[in-house]
Amino acid sequence: MIRLVLADDHVMLREGLATFLNAQDNMTVIGEASNGQEVLDLLKREQIDVLLLDIEMPGMNGFDTLREIKKLDSIPKILVLTMHKSPQFLKNIFAAGANGYLPKDSGRKLLLEAIGTLYSTGSFYTPETMKIVLDGLRGSNTSAVISDREKEIIQLIADEHTTTEIAKKLFLSTHTVESHRKNILLKLGLKNAAGLVKYAIQHGLI
Repeated sequence: MIRLVLADDHVMLREGLATFLNAQDNMTVIGEASNGQEVLDLLKREQIDVLLLDIEMPGMNGFDTLREIKKLDSIPKILVLTMHKSPQFLKNIFAAGANGYLPKDSGRKLLLEAIGTLYSTGSFYTPETMKIVLDGLRGSNTSAVISDREKEIIQLIADEHTTTEIAKKLFLSTHTVESHRKNILLKLGLKNAAGLVKYAIQHGLI
């Protein structure tokens, strides 16, 4: 029996997945979590085989959670479920400790295959995932996965502008600016603006 934990801040998604996975003969969902701290608490209490982990969670996000899990005595196999597909993002989640990756728009059949393969072999990569990673390695540097708009925002962050100031300068809503900022940090596997500025300087993004 494969023992699972589901980590996602969307309750309906978690409940739907739990119902589906518990209906399988060889799987059981031991627990659910809505943020990174809840994941860590569960892993310290329970013996888990596979963790299904969303990267975009409040508080301790998926990258921070991956790093903390690596410090535990008992580490499950980790399948990241997300909508992000850039080469740099994939490189960062694997570097942080993920054992597999699956886009959230994948079908249930592929999800079952991913969990089974991860449990039996320790890793799971679709041909599409490998193509994304290889294309990124062949063609380009980090700047290729950062859009021109994101580079503008990085530069303004480096110049110490607030979200409101950036929104006014670029004629965007503050919500749009925050979304861009969040996506940039996720793509690059960074935690905050200070890390972003340091990374941008080191990689010639500003």
